[in-house]
Amino acid sequence: MIATIPASVVASRGAWRTGVGGTVWNGEVGLAGGSALEWHWAPLRSIVNLAYAADWRANGAATNLGGRMLIGPSSTTIDAVSGSADGALLQAIAPGLPFVCDMPMQIDVPRAKVGGGGQMLEGQLLTDPGACRARAGGAATPLPALVLTAEHVGTRSTLRLAPATQRRRTLMTIVLAEDGTTDLTLTPAGAAALPFVGLPPGATIRTAL
Repeated sequence: MIATIPASVVASRGAWRTGVGGTVWNGEVGLAGGSALEWHWAPLRSIVNLAYAADWRANGAATNLGGRMLIGPSSTTIDAVSGSADGALLQAIAPGLPFVCDMPMQIDVPRAKVGGGGQMLEGQLLTDPGACRARAGGAATPLPALVLTAEHVGTRSTLRLAPATQRRRTLMTIVLAEDGTTDLTLTPAGAAALPFVGLPPGATIRTAL
C-alpha cells in the first residue's frame, strides 16, 4: 500500500492543476498552461536528511526547468534549480499573485527554503520582454526584459527587481526574514512601470510565507 500511494495525495486540487498521475514516489501533475511537472524519489538523500527528497523537472512548450526538493515536517527546500519557464508556471507556483504575466524566463536558484525557521532565497530570474495584467482584468502592460536578483545575507534575503539594461533602477524590493515575514516595497519607478501590482509609489506591504 505504501509503494502505491497515489500522487493525488500530495498534489492538491486547484486551478493550477489539470491532471495527476503516478505515485508519491514517481509521479506527474499537469499544470495550467500546458506544462507538466514530474518527480522521482531520491531514497539516499531522503535517508541522509530524514525527509522526503526527490528530483523534479517541469516541461512544456516554453518550459524546461529542473532541480531538487527536500520536504520536511515544517519546511520545503529546493536547490540546484535551473532552466527556462513561462508565465504559466509562475501562476502555478504563486496562484495568489494579483496579476498574470506572459513572458519567457531564465531561472537560476542555488537554494531556497520556505516554512519553519531559516527561510531564505538566493538566485536570479531573467525575463525576455513580455506583458502582465491585473488578474481582475484590464489592459496588459508591456514590459522590457527584467532581472530579479535574490541575495541572502545574515538573517534576511533581499530581492530586487529592475530592468535588465538598467540594473540600478530598482522597481521593487522584497525582504524575506528567516521567520517568513516578507516586506514588499514598490518604488515610484516601479509603480509607473508595474501598474498591475496595484500599489501606490513607495508603499510597503507585509505578509508571511
